[in-house]
Amino acid sequence: MEIISIISVLALIGIVGIVVNNRIIAKKNQVAQAYGSIEIYLKKRFDLIPNLIAMLNKYLAHEKETLLKITELRSTIEKASEANEKIKASNELTHIMSGLNINLENYPDLKADKQFTSIEYEISDIEDQISAARRAYNAAVTGYNNTIQMFPASLIAGLRKDTVNILLEIPKAEQKEVNINQLLNP
Repeated sequence: MEIISIISVLALIGIVGIVVNNRIIAKKNQVAQAYGSIEIYLKKRFDLIPNLIAMLNKYLAHEKETLLKITELRSTIEKASEANEKIKASNELTHIMSGLNINLENYPDLKADKQFTSIEYEISDIEDQISAARRAYNAAVTGYNNTIQMFPASLIAGLRKDTVNILLEIPKAEQKEVNINQLLNP
């Protein structure tokens, strides 16, 4: 009878271990999927930027430095290998793009151009999608982190050497009001 009890307890521990391990894997995959969504939206944004720059070059010849900075950031993001590098450059690009939108109010001909309006709408839509994808990523990371830090999953996570993932955050310096004069006249 004792052997059956011991075998039952060991089997139960094994089953719980397998279930917890599978839950950790599922959470880790959710984080990867959420990050993949961010990359898809960033790619869409990058594909639109050359069209936007070509359109803006017609109207904003004297704002070339801002356009060059946008192009440079786009390149930096594409070359970045780490998620945090891409996210930091992406946040900077978002900051500059929002400042550029404010400055465009000074160009009524540009605002009336149908091609520009279409590109502007697409970029605005993609920015909203990127924001939603970032929220989904942070939710997935929080779920994963909670899973690997709570007992009994923390035991399995320790054996697997799983580590806590970092949430995406916009630095306080980038949360302030955009000063368009500073962007255009460094």
